Amino acid sequence: MKLVRYGREGALTNYLPLPRPLLELDLSGTALLLYALLLDRATLSRKNGWWSEEGWVYVRYPIKKLAATLGKSPSVIKRRLAELDRVGLIERIVPKRGEASQIFLSLPEDTFCAGGRVKNAPGHGAKLSPDRVQKGPSNNLREQQKYNNHSYQYGEGESL
Repeated sequence: MKLVRYGREGALTNYLPLPRPLLELDLSGTALLLYALLLDRATLSRKNGWWSEEGWVYVRYPIKKLAATLGKSPSVIKRRLAELDRVGLIERIVPKRGEASQIFLSLPEDTFCAGGRVKNAPGHGAKLSPDRVQKGPSNNLREQQKYNNHSYQYGEGESL
């Protein structure tokens, strides 16, 4: 892997999404990384039309492949999936005996931007009615800050 410095001309590609509010939960680092990997795969599933009859996107990712991708044992992956399940971030459903599980992901409410912001989104299996969708924040940075209290704008001369 070749490393390059991140500069003002660079655009990020090939990264894993992790909603900032998840950092407030009592989750292991491996569980957070696993969730980010599943969320990344869910964006691909969404593009490919992998969703339930109710319109909920699901992921199929065998435990052995998850383990290999993260460099962990299958037993560690199973424990971290159970950890994510306990806090309600995922729900695994086995459609038929012998088939791979469908993993449904839940997101913090304030993570939606394009296409509308869902307020009080129902859980898996519930139908989303049009009156439950709310317009998302504008592209104006100050407007976005009203909706996202997890961001901080650095002042001149400040850094991490």
